[in-house]
Order: sequence, then C-alpha cells, then structure tokens
Amino acid sequence: MKKALWQGTIIFSILFTLTTLTSSILQLITGQLEDTNAHILMRGGFVFIATVTMVLFFIYPFKNKLLSYLVPYVIAQLLVFVLLFFVGLTTELHPDAYRDAFFNFTGVAVIVIATLIVIDRVKHRSREKQR
Repeated sequence: MKKALWQGTIIFSILFTLTTLTSSILQLITGQLEDTNAHILMRGGFVFIATVTMVLFFIYPFKNKLLSYLVPYVIAQLLVFVLLFFVGLTTELHPDAYRDAFFNFTGVAVIVIATLIVIDRVKHRSREKQR
C-alpha cells in the first residue's frame, strides 16, 4: 500500500506539473496573462481523480488490455463530471465547462494511455528477447 501511495504521489506530481505548464504556455500564447486559483484547484481535482483511478487499476488490472485502458478512463471521466456538478452547485460554471472538461481530460488521457501502451510494448519486447 505504501508503494502504491508513493507511486500515486509521483504520478499526481508529474501530471499536475505537466498539465499546469501546458495550460500556462497555451494561455500565454493566446494572450491570457492569468489563471484563477479556482481553475488551478479544479485542474488539481481532475489530476487527482485520474491519479487515483490509474493507481487502482495498476493494483487491480483487467486481463483484457483494452478494458485496462478504457474502464479507468470512463470511470475517471464520469468522476470529473460529478466534480463539475458539485462545483456548479456552489459557483457558476462556464457555459462550456462540461465540454471543455471532456476535451481537456480526454486529451491528457489519450497521451497517458499512449505512453502506457508504449511502455507495455517495450516491456513485452524485452521479455521476448530474454527468452
């Protein structure tokens, strides 16, 4: 459990840093010179959901590789929408908040899933060479 917690902390730190840097660069390119604290905290919530989901599915993987990638994504995306719903109860959301969250979360998920697939294939090839 300690190992999973440590791995989750590392994954969260890396993903949050990368998404924040990417967001900041894109905002500066488009002329937006500031990011609100609420937006940064929301991003942290999205990354936390993704991290917990990934760690749980590393611990309890599916036998089917497609399901190993698809099920965590679907669960995490639903949790992002639940988070948005609850935030929307206390504050006004942007009219496109759900759409933006879907595309942003999906974009990062595609990159993470592609990276995991590459890592799996490299591990598989190295195991084949050892035989």
